[in-house]
This record gives sequence, C-alpha cells and structure tokens, in this order.
Amino acid sequence: MAFFVVLYLLFIGVLALIAQMFLPHMFPLLSVLGLGSALVPLVVIYASLELGDERGPIIAVILGLLLDLTMSGRLGTSVLVLFSLSALIVTQAQKPESHKWIFRLTFVMVGTFLFYLMTYTMMLVESARWFWPFAVWNKIVFGTLLNVALTPIFFVGVGLLPRRFGWKPIHELHDRYNHAR
Repeated sequence: MAFFVVLYLLFIGVLALIAQMFLPHMFPLLSVLGLGSALVPLVVIYASLELGDERGPIIAVILGLLLDLTMSGRLGTSVLVLFSLSALIVTQAQKPESHKWIFRLTFVMVGTFLFYLMTYTMMLVESARWFWPFAVWNKIVFGTLLNVALTPIFFVGVGLLPRRFGWKPIHELHDRYNHAR
C-alpha cells in the first residue's frame, strides 16, 4: 500500500505542476499572487509530513526535477530547494505536535516562504546581481499566504483517497502503537 501512496502523491504532484503551468496563463491575477510556483512545494510538504521518512525527500527530488525541466530552465535549483525543505520537515514529522493544524500551517508557511526565498536567491547568485524588486516580495508573501489558505482543503482532499483504501499516515500508526502499550 505504501508504494501506491507514493505513486499517488507523485501523480498529485504532476497535477499540481500542470496546474502551475496553465492556471496563471488562464487567470493572470494568479500569477501576480504567486500561484505560478506554489503548488508543488505544498505537495512536498504534505508528503514529508504524512510519510515521515525517506519517501518524502525522494518525492521532493522527483517533483523538483520535473519542476526544473518544465518551468525554471535551471536544472537542480528546485531539486536542491525541495529536497532540503523535505529533509528538514521529515526530521520533525515524528513528533506528535507536528501534526496539529497550527504546526502544519506553520510548516506550510515557513516552507513555502523558504522555497520562494531560496529559489530567488539562487537565481540572483547565478546571474551575479543583487536586485530585490518589490514585486518579488509581493509574490513571495502572496504565494506563501495562498498556500496557507489552501492547506486545510488540500491536506484533507489529497488524503481522502488513500485513507479510503485503508492507508494511515505514519504518525497515526505511531499513535496507535503508543496507546496500545
């Protein structure tokens, strides 16, 4: 079942990537708000929290590679940023408090902000210029807030199908084991 959950999350990540590619062109306001690159990090954060092991960073690498190949034109940037983000979240995913909604929203807020910030910083390093226009900060802030607003709907919606087939996130399995002892 765990293998199918990983495939399912990769499929959701590909759908998020496709949405990132087409929605901003269909609705220009979404591009201004930062939706152009906010959905894949949301999938990575979800996978890292719910899987809680090395499968989260593996999903992050695959989705980062797909993101780099389709959108950024800089191979490795999204891979490095998403892998680092996922690895940090996985280290905290085993803690019981990390699955309360306030902490989940914090992971999404900080994770999305860092994704934007690190991606733009790497772009500046590559181009050897240090210009931070106000529009970039707007995109970072609005993209982060949009992800935080989408988090409850996204986390519940993505988790419905696997749970319907009996899958439990790793933190729920640990809770059940600890209560049985």
